Amino acid sequence: MSQRMVLSEDAAFELLVFLITSARGCVDEPKLYGTFRLVDGASKLIGFVLENHPQRSEGFLRDLKEEIDERKLSLMTDREGYIEFLSDITRKVGQELKRRG
Repeated sequence: MSQRMVLSEDAAFELLVFLITSARGCVDEPKLYGTFRLVDGASKLIGFVLENHPQRSEGFLRDLKEEIDERKLSLMTDREGYIEFLSDITRKVGQELKRRG
């Protein structure tokens, strides 16, 4: 985790636009949609890391991105499953943080 990583200006701007428009969207959308926007943003950030640092394409970040992308849309059809998904990825990130710590 000590390796310095920098996003391209285009990638950083794309993430910035996503975050700002998501903030505005959260004003009018149902409360739970904000969580979707956050995990979608996390997926975008991981995608930029993997794109700019392909050597990291194996392992935790790749697996996390795949899980997010596979399960995030469950918000639309399975609210309880979606909340369980959020708990699952929170636990996994915590375990990874502890492993790296």
